[in-house]
Amino acid sequence: MSKAEEILKSWEINSAEWIKILDNKAIESRKITNKAIVETIEKHSASKILDLGCGEGWLTRELMDKGFKVTGVDATKALLKEAEKKGKGTFYKLSYEEIESGKNIPNSPFDSVVLNFCLYEKNISGLLLELQNALVKDGKIFIQSIHPYFLIQNDLTYKSKWIEDSWKGLKGNFRNSHSWYARTIEDWHADFKSSDLILENLYEPLNDQNLPASIIFVLKKS
Repeated sequence: MSKAEEILKSWEINSAEWIKILDNKAIESRKITNKAIVETIEKHSASKILDLGCGEGWLTRELMDKGFKVTGVDATKALLKEAEKKGKGTFYKLSYEEIESGKNIPNSPFDSVVLNFCLYEKNISGLLLELQNALVKDGKIFIQSIHPYFLIQNDLTYKSKWIEDSWKGLKGNFRNSHSWYARTIEDWHADFKSSDLILENLYEPLNDQNLPASIIFVLKKS
């Protein structure tokens, strides 16, 4: 089974538990990171947005409430069904692999693409390159991810590596964990360079202990 298949299978199996956790607001850090990605998008000129890896659609709905035109795209059927059930938004089923192969993204072009905690694989340059074809000339890509400080917090060598348990630390009956790739800041930069992207801004939202809750990159075409 490929990494992509492993990830998709894990999300399909665990979608009900994930939805339950979100509905119960059971992830404390999301109080910071949800607000951070919305505020970052609001700081930059954007009106027509692709929420890629939208899951059950919370960010799509939040941005639409603020007046943005948003399209949600995900590869997990159960999460898309929940997104449609909760109302606001237009949602489509499409995988990263399909996008990389050149499959058209509905409603493109966009002036912004947001990937919020949904880049799990080691090789992301192909996806980032292809996404630029779905952007207008001065379009931007927003990425929020786990901060590289995660490696130090967990007593790991500060080196990009696969982390095996994607659901570790979450309350719920999670099964069939998938692995995800943790990057150093240097390797994030290398991926952006190989994707012909320029880092325009970088934000590090802090938690109550003044430690990074996440990292947010704002990128533009070179």
